[in-house]
Amino acid sequence: MIFRNIIIACFFVLCISPQGIANETKREGCIICGMWIDQYLMTRHVVVLKDGQVHSFCSFACAANYYDGHKDTIKEIKAADFMTEKLIDAQKAYYLEGSSVPGVMSYTSRIAFEKKSDAEKIRKKKGGRVIDFIQALRNQLEGK
Repeated sequence: MIFRNIIIACFFVLCISPQGIANETKREGCIICGMWIDQYLMTRHVVVLKDGQVHSFCSFACAANYYDGHKDTIKEIKAADFMTEKLIDAQKAYYLEGSSVPGVMSYTSRIAFEKKSDAEKIRKKKGGRVIDFIQALRNQLEGK
């Protein structure tokens, strides 16, 4: 009984320790919806502003909503390549739209690829269509 109480006490101490709290607060959240970026590495987008600020988003949908209201302040926008999770130039990316891959913060999925051949490969398995950044942005903002 005493051993069990010691184990329970240690568990609570570890759960509420400053180190536990500090580790949790280090996680980066999407500035639009608050979802943890580390849970969406394959769909994340990053916006770099002209003043050097960097904002991370869980998805194309959240990045597009931000882009729509801040386009004059944006220096560059990066997207995670769905295959490698590497950040690439979003405006040069190929987007697979409307596939059976679940959308993040959108009913319609839009996932980025550095290579058109990778986008086509997934399209053949999961459906959808391959489009460019401008068309993906237009469709997202029009609610398509």
